[in-house]
Amino acid sequence: MKMLVIHQFFWAHYKAKIYTELQKVVDKHPNDELLVLQTALNEFTRAKIGSIDYSIHQYNVQVLFEDYYENTTIWQRTKKSIYWIRKFKPDVVNLPGYYEPAMNLVLFYCRMKGIKVIISADSTEGDNPNIWWREALKRFIVSRAQGFFCYGSKSAEYMYKLGMQPKHILVANNAVDNQKVETIYNEAVIERKTNKEIYQLKKYNFIYVGRLIEVKNLDNLFAAYKPLADSEWGLIILGDGSEEEKLKKYAADNHLDGIRFIAGQAWYDVPKILALGDVFILPSYSEPWGLVVNEAMACGMPVIVSNKCGSAYDLVIEDQNGYTFNPNDVKELTNIFNKFVNEPEKIAPFGRKSKEIIQRFSPEQVAQEMYDGFKKVVYDNQ
Repeated sequence: MKMLVIHQFFWAHYKAKIYTELQKVVDKHPNDELLVLQTALNEFTRAKIGSIDYSIHQYNVQVLFEDYYENTTIWQRTKKSIYWIRKFKPDVVNLPGYYEPAMNLVLFYCRMKGIKVIISADSTEGDNPNIWWREALKRFIVSRAQGFFCYGSKSAEYMYKLGMQPKHILVANNAVDNQKVETIYNEAVIERKTNKEIYQLKKYNFIYVGRLIEVKNLDNLFAAYKPLADSEWGLIILGDGSEEEKLKKYAADNHLDGIRFIAGQAWYDVPKILALGDVFILPSYSEPWGLVVNEAMACGMPVIVSNKCGSAYDLVIEDQNGYTFNPNDVKELTNIFNKFVNEPEKIAPFGRKSKEIIQRFSPEQVAQEMYDGFKKVVYDNQ
C-alpha cells in the first residue's frame, strides 16, 4: 500500500510528530510506503513564530516550494502535486481540506485516475456563516472522497451534516507531542519563582497563548478580566499580532496592571511560558480545534475554552479539568474566572485531570488511526 499525504506548511511541528509516528507504523510493514508532500515552508501569519526545526521531521518528505505558501499560485500547487502523484503512484492520497482550489483539482484528478482520497477535515459547522450555495459546494466536494481524518467530534459532526456516514470517519482526534511539551514544561517549572519575579507577575495567573488577532476574542477576554484587576490574579498574554497595540492601550487606559504581554515564542519555548501560568484560557470566536489546549493540558493545567473551539467538546470535562463558555458573554467568563479566584485549590486537581484526559490524544494514537484508515479505504472499498 502506497500512501501519499499532502500538507500545506512544513513549519507545523505538531504534524511533524504525527507523521514521524506514522512513518514508524508504516516501517513495520515491508510492502507499505509513505510519502508526505509539504506544499510550502510556512505562511505569512506565522512567520514570527519560530523557524523550522528540520530535526523533528523524521519521515519521507518532499517540500514542493521553498517559500511562503502565499507566494505560490493555485496552478503551481496543482501542477507540482500532480507531478508527485504520477511519480509516486499512490493507492491513496490524503488531501488537506476541501476549501483550497488547488487541492480540489487534485481531488478530481485522483478520482479520474482511480486513486482513493481521504480528506483532512478541520472545519466545524460554526466556523463560518453557512451560506446555502457554499454548503452545497462542500457537499459535492466531500462526496468525492472515500474517508475523512477529522479534527475531533465537532468536525466529524459537520461531515455527517454534509452527507457523510459514520463509516467514512476514519480519525476524530488531534494531538501534539505531549511528552516533549511536558518535559520542557517540567524543566521550566524549576525556575518558575525566579521567572515570575522577572516578569513581575501576580501570585496566580490566567494565561492566553496565540496570535493577537480579532477572531481570538481578546477584547472580551480583557473585559472579563477587568473586574479581577485588584485580585491576586494576573493575565499573561503570549503572542504577536495586529491587535497588539489596541490591547496594550486598553490595558493601560483601564489600569489593568496585572496583564503582562510576552512576545510570541517558537513552539518549543511556549511550555516555558505556560510554566508561569496557573489556568489556561482560549476565548476564540472560531477555532476548528485549538492545539494549544492540548499543550496546556499536557503541562497539567486547568483549561477554560470557548464553546466555539472544536477541542472544547473533546478535551474539557465541565468542573473536572476546566470550563467552556459562550465567547460573546463577558459576564459568564468573569464568573468562570471567579471559580478559580475564589477556590485556587481547584488548580491542582483540575490539572491532574487534564493530564489524564490528554493521554488519549497522543501522536502515536493519531498515527495508528491514520494508518488503519488508509488501510480501510484501500482494501475495504475495492
